[in-house]
Amino acid sequence: MKTILRLALVAGLTGCAGRAPPPEPAIVYRDAPTAVAVGCVVDRPVAPDALRVRVPAAAWAQRAPGAKAQAVRAQAGRRLNYETAAAAATAGCADAKGDH
Repeated sequence: MKTILRLALVAGLTGCAGRAPPPEPAIVYRDAPTAVAVGCVVDRPVAPDALRVRVPAAAWAQRAPGAKAQAVRAQAGRRLNYETAAAAATAGCADAKGDH
């Protein structure tokens, strides 16, 4: 009887001895972009020239309709990019230079 009890005890202990504790979760440090309030950007960039200023009337008249449409589309993109960036950069400025 003692032998059976000893074998059961040894079997129980060896079952626990083979298990490793669960690993601790690894801590991974990563860069995370965050918005930071900064001082006022005073020098606003110059707005892109209007299409009628950049392209003379004679040159505009010689362009094909598809080329005109492409130029207008590109000008709209330049204007939107400028307006978005400039407005974001100077949103908190009451005295921003270059307001047109």
